[in-house]
Amino acid sequence: MVAGVLTWGVVSAVRPPVLPTAQVVVARHDLVPGTELRTDDVALEARPSSGLAVDSVPDPGSLVGRTVAFPVHAGEVLTARHVVGSALLEGLGAGLVATPVTLADPSSAALVSIGDVVDVLAATTGSAGSGAASASVVATRVRVLVAPVTAAGSSGGLLAAPASDGRSASALVLATTTEQALAIARAAVGSRLSLTLRAN
Repeated sequence: MVAGVLTWGVVSAVRPPVLPTAQVVVARHDLVPGTELRTDDVALEARPSSGLAVDSVPDPGSLVGRTVAFPVHAGEVLTARHVVGSALLEGLGAGLVATPVTLADPSSAALVSIGDVVDVLAATTGSAGSGAASASVVATRVRVLVAPVTAAGSSGGLLAAPASDGRSASALVLATTTEQALAIARAAVGSRLSLTLRAN
């Protein structure tokens, strides 16, 4: 009886304590910026609570349809900062919104990187037969929140890498004021949008 008690005591001392866990959303495979999340991109797994980021996400449904803002590796825990939303704008200043932009030449979006400061230009060809063309700056000194990732795996370059299942990931999202967002939206109706890169 004494030997049994001693054996149990030794095993109890050697056995590591059970760490508390929490259910969090993780990436099923590598995700590149600009990818719109689908249900088969994410999974729910139990991870040790002590090492989780405060903005880790417990509900996969809350991420479906959101746009990935930073590269995410397979098995990595997804956080609110990984997708376009208010958390992504924190630290950039009050009054900013995330504004998606469709450029006249989509491949040029891959020439900028996350964090770059750009101007948004709008160009028109004029009325039919007049030949008059014009161009103007519709938003100045706006920061890139989401940019395509190159095949080499880093933001910027000539060609955006596809998601792991071949989906295109060419979204461009800028941090703008509400007024700049409206100016971009108005210009997009009848103009060709492009970017110029500025020094920070």
